[in-house]
Amino acid sequence: MRLLFLVFILLLFAPFGVSAAPTPIAAPISTAQFADVRPPVVTPQMLRYSRTRVALYFIGTAYSLLALWGVLASGLSARLGRWVRPQRFSFLRLLGYYALLELTLLAIRSPLIFYSGYSLEHAYGLSSQSFGAWLGDVGKSVAVNILTTTPVLWLLFWLMKRSPRRWSLWFWGALIPVIAFGLFASPVVIDPLFNKFTPLPPGPLRAQIQLLAANAGIPGAPILVADKSRQTHEINAYVTGIGTSARIVLWDTTIQRMPPDQILAIVGHEMGHYVLKHLLWGFALTVGGLLLLLPLAQIFLSWLLRRFGPRWQVTGPGDIAATPALLLTVSLFSFLLAPLSNGLSREIEHQADVYGLQVTRNPPAMARAFVSLSEQNLSDPDPPRFVKFWLLDHPALKDRIDFVLGRKSETGRE
Repeated sequence: MRLLFLVFILLLFAPFGVSAAPTPIAAPISTAQFADVRPPVVTPQMLRYSRTRVALYFIGTAYSLLALWGVLASGLSARLGRWVRPQRFSFLRLLGYYALLELTLLAIRSPLIFYSGYSLEHAYGLSSQSFGAWLGDVGKSVAVNILTTTPVLWLLFWLMKRSPRRWSLWFWGALIPVIAFGLFASPVVIDPLFNKFTPLPPGPLRAQIQLLAANAGIPGAPILVADKSRQTHEINAYVTGIGTSARIVLWDTTIQRMPPDQILAIVGHEMGHYVLKHLLWGFALTVGGLLLLLPLAQIFLSWLLRRFGPRWQVTGPGDIAATPALLLTVSLFSFLLAPLSNGLSREIEHQADVYGLQVTRNPPAMARAFVSLSEQNLSDPDPPRFVKFWLLDHPALKDRIDFVLGRKSETGRE
């Protein structure tokens, strides 16, 4: 959903406007509590995997930009447009064009998609998914992309034809309910296509999490388990949705591979996102950010088509053959904005860490949880500064451990 990626690139957890706070830690933390907390074991395998992932990000971005440029420069986009072009612009025409375009781009990018999504994960023992199941997930992702992006593209092209000079402002207004609906519907419509979500089963862990939720003032917060073990050996948890679709999700691998006190520390962090309503604040930030970004995107797209449109056989922004130029604009803006969006996200993740510490009151467990995340997911706990700046949407795990231990990290927190 690359077109929608511009919509969601600013869907960040805002670093302000928190709505609640748990009871603060009652007593000072003694350093003796951390006697059994060791640093993550950084192995050559971990470093190779992490560095490969960093390289793939930049290579993949450049490859995708070149692929979009190639589809335009070769005239392929114009030919695809002619193949599905009836007498009048229609939704079905756009659906046919975009489906052909996505399948073409999928074929061009397939070596990188296979290597990064399947081969690399199996080579490092992080994936448990068969090739057939992985291919099925790729197919579902492509289908979801086509079905969700085409209506947004249709709306955008319609506004371009109706208001060539001010379409970005009209599009901004139209996107507000689209974003809100996407945030609400994604966890209940899209996510279940890839995983099964079930309530956390009865038992000691559920009782402990329910008690934690009650102490946090959210006794009714849904805690669901995703069957990610069908796909990966990695551990994770996240918060998603707004309103009645909001929920905290634990991967079943997290329950299987982490002790209860570490799981509670992770859940406390996610409760921070839930209680502090970071997604709602992110929605407001998105709306404000798009008001600034969409006019800039319009200016860049107009320049791009004036400069190269005749060579690409694209008549203007309203021509469906300009779709790769739209995607190129989105991809470029997303890449350039990554340091800003990730920097804001890191600050919010730190807020959730603070909340998790306050509500669980078990700093050693949180420190050990971060060690587990590093070692089991082969995540370099202390990557180079440039990687932290450009790529990390969470604080580096070493910085998070240092914060929990009361040490001063390079972020200046203690």
